[in-house]
Amino acid sequence: QQKGVEFLERKQGRALIADEMGLGKTVQALSYLKNHPEMSPALIICPAFLKINWKREIERWLGCDCQIINGTKEYPITNKIVIINYDIIGDWVENLKEENFSILIADEAHLIKNNKAKRTKAFKRIAKGISKIVALTGTPIENKPVEIYNIVNILDPFLFPNYMFFAQRYCNAKKNNFGWDFTGHSNTIELN
Repeated sequence: QQKGVEFLERKQGRALIADEMGLGKTVQALSYLKNHPEMSPALIICPAFLKINWKREIERWLGCDCQIINGTKEYPITNKIVIINYDIIGDWVENLKEENFSILIADEAHLIKNNKAKRTKAFKRIAKGISKIVALTGTPIENKPVEIYNIVNILDPFLFPNYMFFAQRYCNAKKNNFGWDFTGHSNTIELN
């Protein structure tokens, strides 16, 4: 966990923590937040079933309260730490952008792998302009390399600024009768 926090420091708060389950990714993100109290307000996006766990961990490690956003009907955001789930961020984009969050913590960040998904589009809109982004997932690539492109591009747009380059270099992209196929893999050692 200490090495993970040191990694976040070296990457100036824009990094992917891809430790296996149970190694304390949540604690690493909260430790980084605790080390930087100037990063306020903070937004945490996670699956719905993890919201209560995040609240407990915030109370335990930071000793403060937070606000959990529920439902799609907008209401005032009143806390400096806000937790919301991926399924409803599309309905909250404008409200969340107005808060000018200093840091975004994305738990289970692999959920933003599909460019066509509403949650991915909403996530990208929310993340734009937030200077610190900490992505957490034990499975950054579940099936194929293309799945990691979005999160890596959000964290460091200069690393792979061109989707086609990434797809051709690491996804063995091939054109077929139906368009482009990005389901393959190539140069995986280099990608790793």
